[in-house]
Amino acid sequence: MKRLFRFQRRTEDQRHGAAHVLIAAMLFTFVLVAAMTVDFAYMQLIRTELRTATDAAAKAGAEALARTQDGNAAKAAAVQYAGLNKVGGRTYAITTNDVTLGRVTGQTNGTWTFTANATPFNSVRVNAKIGNGGVTPAMNMFFAPALGHAPFSTAAQATAGQQEVEVCLCIDRSGSMMFDMTGNDWSYPSPNPLLYSSGFYPNSMYRNYCSPPQTTASRWAIMRSAVNIFLDEAGQFQYPPRTALVTWSSAMTLPYHPYTSYTLVDTDHNLPAAGSFVWSTNRTAIENVIATRSNSAIGGGTTLSAGLDRAVSVLTGANGRALSNKVIILLTDGQWNAGRDPVLAAQDAAAAGITVHCVSMMTSTQSTLTQVANITGGQYYATQNAAQLQQAFRDLAKQLPIVLTD
Repeated sequence: MKRLFRFQRRTEDQRHGAAHVLIAAMLFTFVLVAAMTVDFAYMQLIRTELRTATDAAAKAGAEALARTQDGNAAKAAAVQYAGLNKVGGRTYAITTNDVTLGRVTGQTNGTWTFTANATPFNSVRVNAKIGNGGVTPAMNMFFAPALGHAPFSTAAQATAGQQEVEVCLCIDRSGSMMFDMTGNDWSYPSPNPLLYSSGFYPNSMYRNYCSPPQTTASRWAIMRSAVNIFLDEAGQFQYPPRTALVTWSSAMTLPYHPYTSYTLVDTDHNLPAAGSFVWSTNRTAIENVIATRSNSAIGGGTTLSAGLDRAVSVLTGANGRALSNKVIILLTDGQWNAGRDPVLAAQDAAAAGITVHCVSMMTSTQSTLTQVANITGGQYYATQNAAQLQQAFRDLAKQLPIVLTD
């Protein structure tokens, strides 16, 4: 009986010992897998940050090339903007030897071909490396040394080029665009030299509502100055963008003098045909249309989708070219309150290959505009004052001719 008991006890001890070994092996495996997972995630982060830095450098180089027509300036800009990024917690660096100038050409299937050193230059390619002879050394992982692995090396490539651009400025002309920049509804800037005689109206609110917008401090006037900055910047490029203008609000008629009737949406200046395009003529036409509208009252609601739909129609119309980069710049100072959901209009724009950049004035960040920009691959600027609005239009103009081709 004692022998049987000892045998059973030995067997149980052996089982316990085997279980301990198994648990230890499992814990070791778990720790090993966890360490590898952390290092793998860090590798992916480095790749993502390197891609971001490379794209930024290529776009900066292409913008400088288009603006200055100087290859050395383009390379210097690419190097500078690469250095504004961090990769793996380190300031990233490249040299001019990592930057190649060349020419991109569009193919009929929608792809782009880059030919290094082909002239005249219209594109910049950046070859970025972490380790493998790059300026930035290979990155140490958290656990790789303990596992006997060498520091992590990787590479990325980005090409950005200048291409033909077609733009439609899609501007809100609803009644709130005559308000001042305080953010308060029905607050009009004063004095307004364009106010009509008070004898036409029952009160000051209707007098302001039915008169032309104030010339310097109304939202319409601030928009006008931002558009002028956009036109200034766009004109700096060797090939300025062919530009259309669409304005929109809602259909209505003023209840008092001068009893102006408003259409839902207008193509105030159609997209110029490529064969007869002259930038100075294009610019002057847009300025003149806005000036004419500035001499009359503006009003109506915010039928945002109507403006967006018309802008899409303009860019896909007879004067649009299949291989051009098509961009809508949508400006509004309010939430949409009429018409179909702008998200549906954005989906149609995206299906047509059109990018929509959204700019809002004097409103909090709008989820609808965020969706419109995201759906179409555009950007959204929520501006609260004249300086921010002007900077948004300046930034958008500078990036217009530049496209990442790989």
